[in-house]
Amino acid sequence: ALLPCVRGMGERSRLPGVPSVAAAHVLHGIASRDTYVIGACVADLWCAASALLELVPELSRHPSGPRLGYLGESFGGGLGALALPWDDRFAAARLTVPTFGNHPLRLTLPCAGSGESVRRHHRDHPQVVDVLRYFDAATAATFVSVPTLVAAALFDPAVPPPGQFAVHNALPDDLRTLHVLSAGHFDHPGAAEEAAGLARADREFFARL
Repeated sequence: ALLPCVRGMGERSRLPGVPSVAAAHVLHGIASRDTYVIGACVADLWCAASALLELVPELSRHPSGPRLGYLGESFGGGLGALALPWDDRFAAARLTVPTFGNHPLRLTLPCAGSGESVRRHHRDHPQVVDVLRYFDAATAATFVSVPTLVAAALFDPAVPPPGQFAVHNALPDDLRTLHVLSAGHFDHPGAAEEAAGLARADREFFARL
């Protein structure tokens, strides 16, 4: 297993000029699809896959090529949806409470997560929609070609649930599996049991593959 730190986030991946605070990070380079940091973060996931295969070369010896699994939550869930369609080394994925889903709707929904800074930025710079359309996890999900489990929450103060379910709904019918959580990004009674239930769903999902 490899846990990548995407550029600008975490102690290991800080870069000069790239904010390390989530609310500012998601605005970095947002004026252009060529400079938006989210695209660079997606590329970091592809780099992480390359690093893992270099570190563990036997993973490349499967008759059909590398068979990597991807697990991403929240920011990592949204990035995963954006990364999966364009890298055939991933054979399956689980995306938990994924962000970046359905930007046109997301921009109308206040939240407590980093999406709020994007929503406020859009209010003063409506043209940013033309950039965000290239970084919509729900749009990217229509191109995913591997089995994908989405764990979406009915309540989530940080990532609006409609965007989470939009990612699941956009996946091809024969490749998607939905696991519903009562809440995400929120400590609630039964959270430990839900986490255990998701872990079981994970094992069953990947075991089938």
